[in-house]
Amino acid sequence: MTTEQRKPLIEVKHLCKSFKDAQGNMEEVLEDISVDFYEGDVAFIVGPSGAGKSTFLRCLNRLEDATGGQIFFEGVNILDNKVDIDRHRQKMGMVFQQFNLFPHLCVMDNLTIGPVKLQGLTKDQAEERAMKLLERVKLADRARSYPNQLSGGQKQRIAIARSLCMEPDVMLFDEPTSALDPEMVGEVLEVMRELANDKMTMIVVTHEMAFAREVANRILFMADRQILEENDPVNFFENPKNERLKAFLDKMI
Repeated sequence: MTTEQRKPLIEVKHLCKSFKDAQGNMEEVLEDISVDFYEGDVAFIVGPSGAGKSTFLRCLNRLEDATGGQIFFEGVNILDNKVDIDRHRQKMGMVFQQFNLFPHLCVMDNLTIGPVKLQGLTKDQAEERAMKLLERVKLADRARSYPNQLSGGQKQRIAIARSLCMEPDVMLFDEPTSALDPEMVGEVLEVMRELANDKMTMIVVTHEMAFAREVANRILFMADRQILEENDPVNFFENPKNERLKAFLDKMI
């Protein structure tokens, strides 16, 4: 079935986002963005710092409220104030730059608190699910450790496992390796590579260009408040059309 025949998992229509600057003036960060994401997509968003990439990602689950446009997730306009956004967020896993683990909870409790409180699983059911995921990210032996006992790479792998524990329909990654020491980046990217191979729907903001080229099925270039170009990885890197993208790739590669 072609993309045109499939119904998008996420539809973004004319999305705009503005912030107030220090003088109280409105500064536009996202300008009239329209794009669709489909089940099974591994979509990477790249671009210069300050382009609005993270803001765009956070708008997808309303961690940032858009100032215009519509976002349909599984057919529901989640920008409608009557929508229970918390219910939809359960289906949208989010992995942040800074891990956002609960420091007072051990790894197992970090993973199980959501499924128990939000999905009604018993503690035993949640722990069984969590342990399978800890094995998947190769950290089953750290189930009773606390976040301050883990390396940065381990914390980020735990953060990924915690999001997966909610069994989401899409995973959003906001520069998941940017806060890591270089030697820890590979272990996080390996988990993400496995998720991509398993056909998990993923939208990833990153500066890891080689990883994007290897793993993505589509790459979007964001600059000047807009998505300026989108293509498959081969054509994105080898045959860029937009002059802004050409200049960006010259600096990054």
